[in-house]
Amino acid sequence: MEPPQKKNFLFLMIVFVVATLVIMYVFSLRSQLQEVRTNQGNYEDQIKSLSSIQNTDALKVNREFLESFFTYQTTAERYKKIEPYMTDQGYKATHPSGTKIPDSEESVKSSMVGLKAFEYQSSKTEAEFFNEFKLTTEFNNVAATETVIVKISLVYVKEQDWKVDDVEFIGQLTGRD
Repeated sequence: MEPPQKKNFLFLMIVFVVATLVIMYVFSLRSQLQEVRTNQGNYEDQIKSLSSIQNTDALKVNREFLESFFTYQTTAERYKKIEPYMTDQGYKATHPSGTKIPDSEESVKSSMVGLKAFEYQSSKTEAEFFNEFKLTTEFNNVAATETVIVKISLVYVKEQDWKVDDVEFIGQLTGRD
């Protein structure tokens, strides 16, 4: 081979090797980008599932607390049933201030139906529910039914799950069936 042909051949070989390296680099970048996108999708799904688990758990605790608090045979039974769902502050919020928790076996019966819970979650560890339901209370064999609204504040306590931290009776709705 003549020297100019050698130079051309060498130049073409270098161009071929560089082009091959560039193509390999581009395909490597594409596969890395695809892997990053896949991981991002997986992480987003995991975040969504964690959020929905916490929301579902908070809603479940809200419902279980309300059923325990408003479905009872005696007031003493009522307070025993709600204790596992409560923080200390929440437990105190369930009875009138200045009085101790009743331990009598008086015949006061209560039940609730038609719960509609509306959630407001201010953070991952705090949630509030406005609950509307029909409450039937029977005292001395006289029953009364009313539609009530109760606000429940929950906090997430590490290693204990959601706990009721405050209970506020908003009022009753009149003129509704």
